[in-house]
Amino acid sequence: MYRGGLIEVGGSENLLVVTDLHGNLRDFKTYLKIWEEDYNRGCPIVFTGDFIHSMGYEDGSVEILETLRVYYRRYKNFYLLLGNHEWSHITGIDVFKGGINQSLSFERLLNEKFGDHWMEKLESYKRFFKELPFAVKTENKVFISHAGPSRHIKGIDDMINIKENGYQSPAVYEMLWNRYGSYLEDDIDEFLKRVECNAMIVGHTPVDGYQIIGNQIILSSSYSAGRKAYINLDLKAKIESAQDLIQMIKFIQY
Repeated sequence: MYRGGLIEVGGSENLLVVTDLHGNLRDFKTYLKIWEEDYNRGCPIVFTGDFIHSMGYEDGSVEILETLRVYYRRYKNFYLLLGNHEWSHITGIDVFKGGINQSLSFERLLNEKFGDHWMEKLESYKRFFKELPFAVKTENKVFISHAGPSRHIKGIDDMINIKENGYQSPAVYEMLWNRYGSYLEDDIDEFLKRVECNAMIVGHTPVDGYQIIGNQIILSSSYSAGRKAYINLDLKAKIESAQDLIQMIKFIQY
């Protein structure tokens, strides 16, 4: 169920969690195939943002976005969250990686693909990005977002209403940009208490498949520092800490 900036998920056996794709079309097709063939589209799946902006390989951002938009409209259990790289186009604030202006590179890609109509295409993508919520909360108390936590989220209503103060509010910024170091394990636990959850899954930071920090799992599904992983979250399981999620982590191999 959609509630403003939050999606509440329950009533199913599993939820597939996939993080930062960054224009990797091959990985995107792999996860889509897992959902369509292994699960027959019967369980929900969530992509936690940063669908776009290649990290040095062939950029499939446009192909990914076009498919995401179709699936987002077609399937009620196909969930997408906003990432900081999509946010950059909403706000007009450029994102840099390795000294490369990723936002500008994306605009050049659109120009190559759509010619004189590239700005219209960009505007359509920006409207799409503005539709996207910021987080998922499961019935068994798992909180899923692109990044975070944010000290400015004082309760679940703040997540629901997170867009009310605009896309450059401190809460939005921290939920899309915060990495471990800008918060500590105690901050994770305090945030989880505020949103009435026991564990948290985020992407944003490239790690070797996954990394456990207190009650937070940092998950790398495509843009990673080694292995690539997703989570097959058992929505019927009792989740008391991030440790309960480790057995649900799956790796893709080529």
